[in-house]
Amino acid sequence: MVDFADFGDGAPEELLQRAESALGFKFPPSYRWWLRSYGGGEVLGEEIYSLYETPGPSGDVVYQHELNQTKGLLGPRQLVICHSDVDGMFYLDIAGEKPGAEAPVISQALGTVYAQDFSEFLYKRIRLAED
Repeated sequence: MVDFADFGDGAPEELLQRAESALGFKFPPSYRWWLRSYGGGEVLGEEIYSLYETPGPSGDVVYQHELNQTKGLLGPRQLVICHSDVDGMFYLDIAGEKPGAEAPVISQALGTVYAQDFSEFLYKRIRLAED
């Protein structure tokens, strides 16, 4: 039910920096740590968006961000991190956060804060998988 890459097999620093440059903002610390440590994974069969060497129509967070911007679905500092068939879209709301600060995870379906940061989001999703 929880399938992450092996710890230590995450995105290289250069890829993280390239992605942050393309996005125009830094990843919040807990999400950056997860990308750097694991690089990607799924909970309950739902992909947690990650970084791919070549962005394309996949779970690449930069590609997904650009797609959501083109469709006008999210603001420029709202970073989609997961789309659940059951629970809808989840995004990091980086809009009001200072660089280097954590950002809340918003449930678009509920229109409310789902988790105070990415680590709490993962915890909650993993707990669902355990139930």
